[in-house]
Amino acid sequence: MNPLPPAGLSVTTQHNDNRRTGANLLETTLHPGNVRPDTFGKLFSRPVDGQIYAQPLYLAQCPVEGHGLRNVVFTATMHNSVYAFDADDPTASAPLWHASLGPSVTLPDANVGPPVYHDIAVEVGVVSTPVIDVERHVLHVVAFTKEQGAYHHTLHALDLSTGREALGGPVRITATVPGTGDGSAQGKLTFTSNRQIQRAALTLAGGRVYVAFAAYGDQDPYHGWVFGFDAGDLRCAGVYVTTPGTQRGGIWQAGQGLGVDDHGNLYFMTGNGGFRPDGSELGDAVVKLAPGLTLADWFSPFNNAALDAADADLGSAGPLLIPDTRLLLGGGKEGKFYLLDTGNMGHFHAGSDSQIVQSFFVVTPDRNSHHIHGGAVHWNFRGGGGPWVYVWPENAFLRAYRFTGGTFQTAPVSTSTTTDPRGVPGGSPGMPGGFLSVSAHGDDPATGLVWATHPYRDNANQAVVEGVFRAYQATDLTREVWNSKMNATRDDVGMFAKFAPPTVAAGKVYVPTFSGALHAYGLLG
Repeated sequence: MNPLPPAGLSVTTQHNDNRRTGANLLETTLHPGNVRPDTFGKLFSRPVDGQIYAQPLYLAQCPVEGHGLRNVVFTATMHNSVYAFDADDPTASAPLWHASLGPSVTLPDANVGPPVYHDIAVEVGVVSTPVIDVERHVLHVVAFTKEQGAYHHTLHALDLSTGREALGGPVRITATVPGTGDGSAQGKLTFTSNRQIQRAALTLAGGRVYVAFAAYGDQDPYHGWVFGFDAGDLRCAGVYVTTPGTQRGGIWQAGQGLGVDDHGNLYFMTGNGGFRPDGSELGDAVVKLAPGLTLADWFSPFNNAALDAADADLGSAGPLLIPDTRLLLGGGKEGKFYLLDTGNMGHFHAGSDSQIVQSFFVVTPDRNSHHIHGGAVHWNFRGGGGPWVYVWPENAFLRAYRFTGGTFQTAPVSTSTTTDPRGVPGGSPGMPGGFLSVSAHGDDPATGLVWATHPYRDNANQAVVEGVFRAYQATDLTREVWNSKMNATRDDVGMFAKFAPPTVAAGKVYVPTFSGALHAYGLLG
């Protein structure tokens, strides 16, 4: 087998790395000077058999059976399909390989979600972003199936060259652990697939694949679960439950993967659920687990009870581990950022969050919601006065915050003039905000771009709606250099892929959709 390139040349995990920076800093082709309506646009589309919730992944010079070395873009659909496409050739519309992972769950289904469930349309299959294991030459992916009336989550390891099952897989995801919380029986909690959505991206770290779960539309009973699997043979190597004695506390993060620090510790944020100040129940919390899935540290805001009562999940977004620090940044539906020291996360203080490094609202509270979904992205460029972190809350403008002196300046250093979605008379407030990636050539300020997808006009919370794809000069967000509506005949996105950021790799940008297609954008001939 031909060796694969260094992982840095490819996008093998959601938001590019386990710190979830969302940054490709090896982009030498695209920059604000050539991403313009006359030079940049849609190059081709790849047809797929369902909606794409997963971020596309990219592997340079991948050996593919019968095709030799190819640059490959991988995408997974809600029809439980995984595709490997030639990432460059506009004429190569057929997949290099296609794997079907079993029957998806057709919606509506009386056993999935509440009686009126519109968060997901059509079907449920592969919801989360897979992860590529370069060392073992496999793509790990979780499928949700309904087989002979029974519901299953299954972990697959697909050979990158062929799409065939590898490493002795697939394996069913099952567990029973001690617990007295909602749905327990005789002091045990049993993982129930049709109550648990696998939304957070898969995480590969330290020879293990981590898989986290939340719920379909808060339909009880459910809990937040994290499974660890040996990346070599797919054996279950540990399980953690966020609320073993109460309820809920799901880990969904609008698709963001778990963060991982240099010591292999895992970080995630939970949604509404049971909470106890001793850390035994961790709804609406930021949680740190040791690699063996034992609780290492945690934080929950002083207004935990109010967040839970208002359905204001802290965990509507995931963590960003700020490079070259031991700090974590995260925020959720309240629209507030929390900056935590991962060596001392602060636990819980009644009355205030004075024990943590910093907290501040990204948008002043008003009559609109300003939920943060997915996660912020990061770039440290020359002359920026410190790293910038970009975030696009719903019903607000894309904005950047400067990190300097160990904290963030609470006023944005740059703000776009584009809201999400574009306001229309009588229109409803927009959800879920913008989903971001950054590209640049290292720290060169002349090369930085912020890429964003979001709903164009309508609320995407419980509807399939039209989308738009935009590019901004990363050092000045008032400069929108391109968007897919400038030449809609050529460049239109179609239906917005909720929670899925674009993937930038080797001079192209791959944008998932709910229109049965993966689009590739780049410099025009």
